Amino acid sequence: MQTLCEAKSAGYEALDAYLDGIKHLPPPPTIMIQLINLFRQQNADLDEIVELLRRDPALSAEVLRRCNNTFMDEDEGARDINEAVFCLGFHEVYQMTVSLFTMRMLNIEKDAPRFPAELLRRHSSITAIAAGELALDLDRSEGLAFTAGLLHDIGKLAFALAEGDIYANIFRECERTGASLSEAEIKQYGFDHSQLGGRLLQRWGVPEEIVLPALGHNDPAQPGVQIYVAITNLSSRLANRIAQKGVSGVFSETPEVKELMESLGLNDKQALEWESAVRKKTREMAVLMAV
Repeated sequence: MQTLCEAKSAGYEALDAYLDGIKHLPPPPTIMIQLINLFRQQNADLDEIVELLRRDPALSAEVLRRCNNTFMDEDEGARDINEAVFCLGFHEVYQMTVSLFTMRMLNIEKDAPRFPAELLRRHSSITAIAAGELALDLDRSEGLAFTAGLLHDIGKLAFALAEGDIYANIFRECERTGASLSEAEIKQYGFDHSQLGGRLLQRWGVPEEIVLPALGHNDPAQPGVQIYVAITNLSSRLANRIAQKGVSGVFSETPEVKELMESLGLNDKQALEWESAVRKKTREMAVLMAV
């Protein structure tokens, strides 16, 4: 299994120097990281989870509002975050909470007005949904996979905040032409968004299961790769496909996709069922997050 020591890097010194120079870089999302660590525990204490959420009153109020508007009957709405967690279950509240945290971080229109932040938010959300669904099929942690999908492109946020219009132009040009964004980033800066994002998450103290997918989500399939890396990689490709309207052909027939499917032990039928489930859940999550 790949470890952080074996993961690719452009040299921590260069990455750290670059990150330290970003004026509007978000601070470590302490509550979200603590929530992730609680989720990794098999017997997490719900009271501890509720207490953690209460440390951010605005977030608690937003979670409670979305819960009541989406899941609860008008006469039986949860009165506080404690009732929301106990009524809905930690997993539903966890996904909603980390999604809200991530969307907060990716709300960068003020500091990077020309960067298409909405595209990044949508791609991250769909990748998270796809990764969670795929993890369930593979009997892995849905929550960890979901979180890895949400945060896998955090390096793009860092570049957008650091470089402003320069990076926005690089990003848009690669989107327009289909050129490799990673190659363009390396040519311009000496490292790409996967290396930058992986290092940022590592500095924040995020678990390895989430750091490695940020580092390796653009890598080709290879034997022995950490499973959440392969899940995130395949999920990101599906998110790209879902975002492209009118695309013909079967998703699983793409050579890179076939290699990733084989590495995860997926057949064509499973891939089709997974894609259908992701499209359905994407619509449901869009309603929830827009409430």
